[in-house]
Amino acid sequence: MAGREISLSLGGHPVRVAEGSTILEAARAAGLSIPTLCEEDRLPPEEACRLCVVEVAGHERPVAACATRVEPGMEVILDSERLAAERRAILELVLSEHYGDCLPPCSQRCPAGIDIQGYIALIARGQYLEAARLIRRRNPLPMTCGRGCPHP
Repeated sequence: MAGREISLSLGGHPVRVAEGSTILEAARAAGLSIPTLCEEDRLPPEEACRLCVVEVAGHERPVAACATRVEPGMEVILDSERLAAERRAILELVLSEHYGDCLPPCSQRCPAGIDIQGYIALIARGQYLEAARLIRRRNPLPMTCGRGCPHP
C-alpha cells in the first residue's frame, strides 16, 4: 500500500514515516542524525560503509540503517557506547587505506573558504594567535560569520 504511514521510535522519539522507508530515511525525515558515508562517491558502490549502524530492540547485533526497513512499533537506538565502539571500528577499517587526500565537509562547504583543518590543528597546539591569523587571511569578520556558520 503506497502512502501508508507507520509509527516507530527513533532514539526515544515517536516518529511516523512512510511504509517501506529505511531507518536512515526515517531518521532524516524526522530531523535526526545517523552518521553515514553512503553518499561518498569515492567508496565503491558495491561496498556499504556500515557506519550507519543502529540498535533495534529484539536484534542481537546492530543493523545498517541504510539497508533496514522500518516496521510498525520498531524501537531504534541511535546512540550508545556499543554503537560508538562499532562505528569507530568501522571507520578505522574504511580509513585504513585512506591517504588523507580529501577535505572534511566543513572545509568543502565553507562559503568563506576557511582552512578549517589548519585552524583546528593550530588551536590543538595552543597557537591561538596563529589560528586567528589563518582565519583572517580569508575572512575579515570571523566572529560575525562564525555565528551564522552553516557547518554540516
